[in-house]
Amino acid sequence: MLRRKVEMGNPISSLEQLRKQQRTKKRLTENINLMVFLLPTFVFVVVFIAFPVVYSGFLSFTKFKFGIDSAPKFIFLKGYIERFTSDSLFMESLKNQLVFASLYFTITFTLSLILAILINELTFGVQTFQVIFYMPMIIPLSLVGITFAWLLSPINGFVNIIIRNLTHNVRFMFDWYQEPKTALIGIVIARSWKMVGFTLIIFVAGLKGIPKSLREAARVDGATFWQEIWKIIIPNLKPYMLISSIWILINSLKVFDLVRVITEGGPGVRTYMLYYYSWKLAFERMDLGQASQVAYITAGIILIFTVVLNQIFKPETAERG
Repeated sequence: MLRRKVEMGNPISSLEQLRKQQRTKKRLTENINLMVFLLPTFVFVVVFIAFPVVYSGFLSFTKFKFGIDSAPKFIFLKGYIERFTSDSLFMESLKNQLVFASLYFTITFTLSLILAILINELTFGVQTFQVIFYMPMIIPLSLVGITFAWLLSPINGFVNIIIRNLTHNVRFMFDWYQEPKTALIGIVIARSWKMVGFTLIIFVAGLKGIPKSLREAARVDGATFWQEIWKIIIPNLKPYMLISSIWILINSLKVFDLVRVITEGGPGVRTYMLYYYSWKLAFERMDLGQASQVAYITAGIILIFTVVLNQIFKPETAERG
Protein backbone atom coordinates (compact mmCIF):
# COMPACT_ATOMS: atom_id res chain seq x y z
CA MET A 1 0.00 0.00 0.00
CA LEU A 2 2.83 2.37 0.87
CA ARG A 3 4.59 1.66 -2.48
CA ARG A 4 1.35 2.25 -4.37
CA LYS A 5 0.90 5.59 -2.63
CA VAL A 6 4.46 6.61 -3.50
CA GLU A 7 3.85 5.78 -7.19
CA MET A 8 0.55 7.63 -7.19
CA GLY A 9 2.20 10.55 -5.48
CA ASN A 10 4.75 11.12 -8.37
CA PRO A 11 2.66 11.68 -11.53
CA ILE A 12 5.29 14.10 -12.96
CA SER A 13 8.05 11.49 -12.75
CA SER A 14 5.86 8.89 -14.45
CA LEU A 15 4.98 11.36 -17.22
CA GLU A 16 8.66 12.13 -17.82
CA GLN A 17 9.46 8.42 -18.09
CA LEU A 18 6.61 7.96 -20.57
CA ARG A 19 7.86 10.86 -22.70
CA LYS A 20 11.38 9.49 -22.57
CA GLN A 21 10.15 6.10 -23.78
CA GLN A 22 8.20 7.75 -26.59
CA ARG A 23 11.26 9.76 -27.68
CA THR A 24 13.40 6.63 -27.63
CA LYS A 25 10.83 4.74 -29.69
CA LYS A 26 10.59 7.64 -32.16
CA ARG A 27 14.38 7.78 -32.58
CA LEU A 28 14.50 4.02 -33.08
CA THR A 29 11.77 4.22 -35.73
CA GLU A 30 13.59 7.06 -37.51
CA ASN A 31 16.86 5.13 -37.46
CA ILE A 32 15.18 2.03 -38.87
CA ASN A 33 13.54 4.07 -41.64
CA LEU A 34 16.87 5.72 -42.42
CA MET A 35 18.61 2.35 -42.61
CA VAL A 36 15.91 1.02 -44.93
CA PHE A 37 16.39 3.98 -47.27
CA LEU A 38 20.20 3.70 -47.15
CA LEU A 39 20.29 -0.07 -47.61
CA PRO A 40 19.99 -0.08 -51.45
CA THR A 41 22.79 2.51 -51.73
CA PHE A 42 24.94 0.57 -49.27
CA VAL A 43 24.42 -2.68 -51.18
CA PHE A 44 25.22 -0.94 -54.48
CA VAL A 45 28.45 0.57 -53.10
CA VAL A 46 29.59 -2.72 -51.57
CA VAL A 47 28.73 -4.92 -54.58
CA PHE A 48 29.70 -2.64 -57.46
CA ILE A 49 32.45 -0.43 -55.97
CA ALA A 50 34.03 -1.71 -52.75
CA PHE A 51 34.17 -5.40 -53.67
CA PRO A 52 35.61 -4.88 -57.20
CA VAL A 53 38.26 -2.48 -55.84
CA VAL A 54 39.31 -4.85 -53.05
CA TYR A 55 39.18 -7.96 -55.24
CA SER A 56 41.14 -6.35 -58.08
CA GLY A 57 43.68 -5.23 -55.49
CA PHE A 58 44.02 -8.86 -54.42
CA LEU A 59 44.29 -10.02 -58.05
CA SER A 60 47.08 -7.52 -58.71
CA PHE A 61 49.32 -9.59 -56.43
CA THR A 62 48.48 -12.81 -58.26
CA LYS A 63 48.96 -14.58 -61.57
CA PHE A 64 45.53 -15.46 -62.88
CA LYS A 65 44.21 -16.05 -66.39
CA PHE A 66 40.47 -16.59 -66.37
CA GLY A 67 39.50 -19.89 -67.98
CA ILE A 68 43.08 -21.22 -67.89
CA ASP A 69 44.20 -21.05 -64.26
CA SER A 70 41.97 -22.85 -61.79
CA ALA A 71 42.71 -20.31 -59.06
CA PRO A 72 44.81 -17.15 -58.56
CA LYS A 73 48.47 -17.88 -57.75
CA PHE A 74 49.95 -15.42 -55.27
CA ILE A 75 53.17 -13.80 -56.61
CA PHE A 76 53.23 -10.64 -54.43
CA LEU A 77 55.12 -7.78 -56.22
CA LYS A 78 56.56 -9.89 -59.03
CA GLY A 79 53.77 -8.87 -61.41
CA TYR A 80 54.33 -5.16 -60.77
CA ILE A 81 58.08 -5.56 -61.34
CA GLU A 82 57.49 -7.42 -64.60
CA ARG A 83 55.27 -4.61 -65.89
CA PHE A 84 58.18 -2.17 -65.66
CA THR A 85 61.00 -4.54 -66.64
CA SER A 86 59.70 -6.93 -69.29
CA ASP A 87 56.33 -5.64 -70.55
CA SER A 88 57.19 -3.47 -73.57
CA LEU A 89 53.54 -2.83 -74.39
CA PHE A 90 52.93 -1.51 -70.88
CA MET A 91 55.91 0.83 -71.15
CA GLU A 92 54.68 2.08 -74.53
CA SER A 93 51.22 2.65 -73.03
CA LEU A 94 52.76 4.47 -70.06
CA LYS A 95 54.84 6.69 -72.37
CA ASN A 96 51.81 7.50 -74.53
CA GLN A 97 49.77 8.20 -71.41
CA LEU A 98 52.31 10.64 -69.99
CA VAL A 99 52.68 12.46 -73.32
CA PHE A 100 48.92 12.62 -73.69
CA ALA A 101 48.44 13.83 -70.10
CA SER A 102 51.06 16.57 -70.54
CA LEU A 103 49.54 17.87 -73.78
CA TYR A 104 45.98 17.53 -72.54
CA PHE A 105 46.70 19.24 -69.23
CA THR A 106 48.55 22.14 -70.87
CA ILE A 107 45.94 22.76 -73.58
CA THR A 108 42.87 22.35 -71.37
CA PHE A 109 44.18 24.34 -68.42
CA THR A 110 45.60 27.21 -70.49
CA LEU A 111 42.70 27.51 -72.91
CA SER A 112 40.01 27.37 -70.21
CA LEU A 113 41.84 29.98 -68.11
CA ILE A 114 42.23 32.37 -71.07
CA LEU A 115 38.60 31.95 -72.10
CA ALA A 116 37.41 32.45 -68.51
CA ILE A 117 39.35 35.71 -68.19
CA LEU A 118 38.00 36.97 -71.52
CA ILE A 119 34.41 35.97 -70.70
CA ASN A 120 34.67 37.60 -67.28
CA GLU A 121 35.57 40.89 -68.99
CA LEU A 122 32.27 40.88 -70.92
CA THR A 123 29.50 43.19 -69.77
CA PHE A 124 26.74 40.91 -71.11
CA GLY A 125 26.23 37.33 -72.29
CA VAL A 126 28.49 35.73 -69.68
CA GLN A 127 26.01 32.97 -68.80
CA THR A 128 25.25 32.35 -72.48
CA PHE A 129 28.91 31.73 -73.26
CA GLN A 130 29.24 29.50 -70.19
CA VAL A 131 26.35 27.35 -71.41
CA ILE A 132 27.77 27.16 -74.94
CA PHE A 133 31.20 26.05 -73.73
CA TYR A 134 29.71 23.64 -71.17
CA MET A 135 27.52 21.81 -73.68
CA PRO A 136 30.27 19.36 -74.80
CA MET A 137 30.41 18.06 -71.22
CA ILE A 138 26.96 16.49 -71.54
CA ILE A 139 27.96 14.58 -74.68
CA PRO A 140 29.18 11.00 -74.05
CA LEU A 141 32.85 10.41 -74.85
CA SER A 142 31.95 7.68 -77.33
CA LEU A 143 29.85 10.17 -79.31
CA VAL A 144 32.67 12.72 -79.12
CA GLY A 145 34.95 10.06 -80.59
CA ILE A 146 32.56 9.37 -83.48
CA THR A 147 32.24 13.11 -84.17
CA PHE A 148 35.99 13.73 -84.30
CA ALA A 149 36.57 10.57 -86.33
CA TRP A 150 34.28 12.13 -88.95
CA LEU A 151 35.77 15.64 -88.65
CA LEU A 152 39.27 14.28 -89.28
CA SER A 153 38.43 11.48 -91.71
CA PRO A 154 40.60 11.46 -94.86
CA ILE A 155 37.84 11.63 -97.51
CA ASN A 156 34.77 13.39 -96.11
CA GLY A 157 36.34 14.99 -93.04
CA PHE A 158 35.45 18.63 -92.46
CA VAL A 159 39.09 19.56 -91.76
CA ASN A 160 40.40 17.95 -94.95
CA ILE A 161 37.63 19.56 -97.02
CA ILE A 162 38.66 23.00 -95.75
CA ILE A 163 42.34 22.30 -96.47
CA ARG A 164 41.49 21.06 -99.98
CA ASN A 165 39.51 24.23 -100.68
CA LEU A 166 42.24 26.51 -99.32
CA THR A 167 45.11 24.76 -101.10
CA HIS A 168 43.16 23.79 -104.25
CA ASN A 169 44.62 20.32 -103.84
CA VAL A 170 41.73 17.92 -104.57
CA ARG A 171 43.93 14.91 -103.77
CA PHE A 172 44.65 15.98 -100.20
CA MET A 173 43.32 13.11 -98.04
CA PHE A 174 45.41 13.11 -94.89
CA ASP A 175 44.36 10.42 -92.39
CA TRP A 176 44.92 12.22 -89.11
CA TYR A 177 44.16 9.24 -86.86
CA GLN A 178 46.23 6.73 -88.83
CA GLU A 179 49.43 8.78 -88.93
CA PRO A 180 51.78 8.11 -85.99
CA LYS A 181 52.70 11.79 -85.67
CA THR A 182 49.13 13.11 -85.46
CA ALA A 183 47.02 10.27 -84.01
CA LEU A 184 47.77 11.10 -80.38
CA ILE A 185 47.34 14.83 -80.96
CA GLY A 186 43.91 14.14 -82.48
CA ILE A 187 42.88 12.29 -79.30
CA VAL A 188 44.17 15.21 -77.20
CA ILE A 189 42.12 17.73 -79.20
CA ALA A 190 38.94 15.65 -78.89
CA ARG A 191 39.36 15.21 -75.11
CA SER A 192 40.23 18.87 -74.56
CA TRP A 193 37.21 20.03 -76.56
CA LYS A 194 34.95 18.12 -74.19
CA MET A 195 36.66 19.26 -70.98
CA VAL A 196 37.40 22.97 -71.53
CA GLY A 197 33.85 24.09 -70.69
CA PHE A 198 33.88 22.48 -67.25
CA THR A 199 37.16 24.00 -66.09
CA LEU A 200 36.13 27.31 -67.65
CA ILE A 201 33.09 27.45 -65.36
CA ILE A 202 35.31 26.75 -62.33
CA PHE A 203 37.62 29.61 -63.29
CA VAL A 204 34.73 31.99 -63.97
CA ALA A 205 33.35 31.20 -60.50
CA GLY A 206 36.75 32.04 -59.03
CA LEU A 207 36.98 35.28 -61.00
CA LYS A 208 33.56 36.35 -59.73
CA GLY A 209 34.86 35.92 -56.19
CA ILE A 210 37.70 38.41 -56.66
CA PRO A 211 36.65 41.80 -55.20
CA LYS A 212 36.34 44.44 -57.90
CA SER A 213 37.95 46.94 -55.53
CA LEU A 214 41.29 45.10 -55.88
CA ARG A 215 41.38 45.50 -59.64
CA GLU A 216 40.08 49.06 -59.49
CA ALA A 217 42.79 50.00 -57.00
CA ALA A 218 45.41 48.40 -59.24
CA ARG A 219 44.16 50.39 -62.22
CA VAL A 220 44.30 53.60 -60.21
CA ASP A 221 47.94 52.78 -59.40
CA GLY A 222 48.62 52.42 -63.13
CA ALA A 223 48.68 48.62 -63.43
CA THR A 224 48.32 47.20 -66.94
CA PHE A 225 45.92 44.39 -67.85
CA TRP A 226 48.75 41.82 -67.76
CA GLN A 227 49.90 43.08 -64.37
CA GLU A 228 46.35 42.64 -63.08
CA ILE A 229 46.40 39.05 -64.31
CA TRP A 230 49.75 38.12 -62.74
CA LYS A 231 49.49 40.12 -59.52
CA ILE A 232 45.78 39.87 -58.69
CA ILE A 233 43.89 37.31 -60.75
CA ILE A 234 46.36 34.39 -60.73
CA PRO A 235 47.12 34.53 -56.95
CA ASN A 236 43.41 34.69 -56.09
CA LEU A 237 42.61 31.82 -58.45
CA LYS A 238 45.08 29.37 -56.87
CA PRO A 239 42.41 27.33 -54.99
CA TYR A 240 40.34 27.05 -58.17
CA MET A 241 43.45 26.13 -60.13
CA LEU A 242 44.03 23.26 -57.70
CA ILE A 243 40.51 21.93 -58.21
CA SER A 244 40.77 22.27 -61.99
CA SER A 245 44.24 20.72 -62.11
CA ILE A 246 43.20 17.63 -60.16
CA TRP A 247 40.05 17.24 -62.25
CA ILE A 248 41.99 17.61 -65.53
CA LEU A 249 44.62 15.16 -64.29
CA ILE A 250 42.06 12.50 -63.43
CA ASN A 251 40.34 12.91 -66.79
CA SER A 252 43.67 12.81 -68.64
CA LEU A 253 43.88 9.13 -67.71
CA LYS A 254 40.25 8.35 -68.62
CA VAL A 255 40.45 8.18 -72.41
CA PHE A 256 39.38 4.60 -72.98
CA ASP A 257 36.23 5.58 -74.90
CA LEU A 258 38.04 7.81 -77.38
CA VAL A 259 40.82 5.30 -78.06
CA ARG A 260 38.35 2.44 -78.41
CA VAL A 261 36.06 4.32 -80.82
CA ILE A 262 38.59 6.25 -82.92
CA THR A 263 41.89 4.36 -83.18
CA GLU A 264 41.67 1.10 -81.19
CA GLY A 265 45.22 1.77 -80.05
CA GLY A 266 46.61 2.37 -83.54
CA PRO A 267 48.37 3.09 -85.70
CA GLY A 268 50.37 0.19 -84.32
CA VAL A 269 50.40 0.92 -80.60
CA ARG A 270 50.79 4.70 -80.97
CA THR A 271 47.62 5.52 -79.03
CA TYR A 272 47.68 2.69 -76.50
CA MET A 273 46.83 4.12 -73.07
CA LEU A 274 46.92 2.53 -69.63
CA TYR A 275 43.16 2.03 -69.21
CA TYR A 276 42.86 0.74 -72.78
CA TYR A 277 45.75 -1.67 -72.22
CA SER A 278 44.17 -2.82 -68.96
CA TRP A 279 40.90 -3.47 -70.80
CA LYS A 280 42.73 -5.46 -73.51
CA LEU A 281 44.43 -7.57 -70.88
CA ALA A 282 41.20 -8.25 -68.99
CA PHE A 283 38.70 -8.86 -71.79
CA GLU A 284 40.81 -10.10 -74.70
CA ARG A 285 43.69 -11.93 -73.04
CA MET A 286 41.60 -12.73 -69.95
CA ASP A 287 44.66 -12.00 -67.79
CA LEU A 288 42.99 -10.53 -64.72
CA GLY A 289 46.21 -10.39 -62.73
CA GLN A 290 48.08 -8.19 -65.21
CA ALA A 291 44.98 -6.08 -65.90
CA SER A 292 44.62 -5.35 -62.17
CA GLN A 293 48.30 -4.43 -61.93
CA VAL A 294 47.98 -1.89 -64.76
CA ALA A 295 44.80 -0.46 -63.21
CA TYR A 296 46.43 0.00 -59.80
CA ILE A 297 49.56 1.53 -61.32
CA THR A 298 47.28 4.04 -63.05
CA ALA A 299 45.55 4.80 -59.76
CA GLY A 300 48.97 5.25 -58.14
CA ILE A 301 49.98 7.76 -60.83
CA ILE A 302 46.81 9.76 -60.16
CA LEU A 303 47.52 9.73 -56.41
CA ILE A 304 51.14 10.87 -56.85
CA PHE A 305 50.27 13.75 -59.16
CA THR A 306 47.37 14.78 -56.91
CA VAL A 307 49.73 15.04 -53.93
CA VAL A 308 52.23 17.03 -56.03
CA LEU A 309 49.55 19.46 -57.24
CA ASN A 310 48.23 19.85 -53.71
CA GLN A 311 51.72 20.77 -52.49
CA ILE A 312 52.16 23.28 -55.32
CA PHE A 313 48.96 25.13 -54.44
CA LYS A 314 49.03 24.55 -50.66
CA PRO A 315 50.71 27.81 -49.45
CA GLU A 316 48.37 30.10 -51.40
CA THR A 317 45.33 28.08 -50.36
CA ALA A 318 46.32 28.31 -46.69
CA GLU A 319 46.77 32.05 -46.90
CA ARG A 320 43.40 32.47 -48.53
CA GLY A 321 41.71 30.39 -45.83
